Amino acid sequence: MSASDNGTRKYPCTSCHTNCCKEYTIFVNAHDIYRLTTNLGITPQSFLEIYGAKDFDLGIKVKEGLVDLALKQQSGACMFLVESDDVFRCTVNEFKPGVCKSYPFQIKDGKLTQMDDKMCPVGWDTKEFEAMMAPHLKKDESEWKFYNDLIVEWNAKHWIKKPLDEFLRFIVDRVSLSLKID
Repeated sequence: MSASDNGTRKYPCTSCHTNCCKEYTIFVNAHDIYRLTTNLGITPQSFLEIYGAKDFDLGIKVKEGLVDLALKQQSGACMFLVESDDVFRCTVNEFKPGVCKSYPFQIKDGKLTQMDDKMCPVGWDTKEFEAMMAPHLKKDESEWKFYNDLIVEWNAKHWIKKPLDEFLRFIVDRVSLSLKID
């Protein structure tokens, strides 16, 4: 991380070509879906893509099959990535999915580290971001655990597979309820 002449920090994302938004499939959890549907005022089906479940223990059992959920792609990139003046930027930055917020960091052996296969054009000063990223990564981990618990509950209750839209209503309702309790 370097300082510019005017004393403000230069973050690596400012010089980014958003390759991570173009190369990765962005899997989402219940909280991500809740934030996107609430803030955009649209149905989950309008921005979600279903994939065959990679982890059969946590795949969602629905009428459509055993699935995982991710953001749709458009022109080979996340559907929420748009180009303006030859620069690509996220249109849901304020409420983007947790995996997007935490990229390219992870907690490894109790320490904040950068992912080995990061696509960032410049390096990040991990120490500089530790205070900001460590709490977010813990929150993200908690949200994925919540989501995984919902999948287990759904799969146990619905041995007769129900449509994906019922699962989506189930998780959005559960997140809404959990936020009211907190």
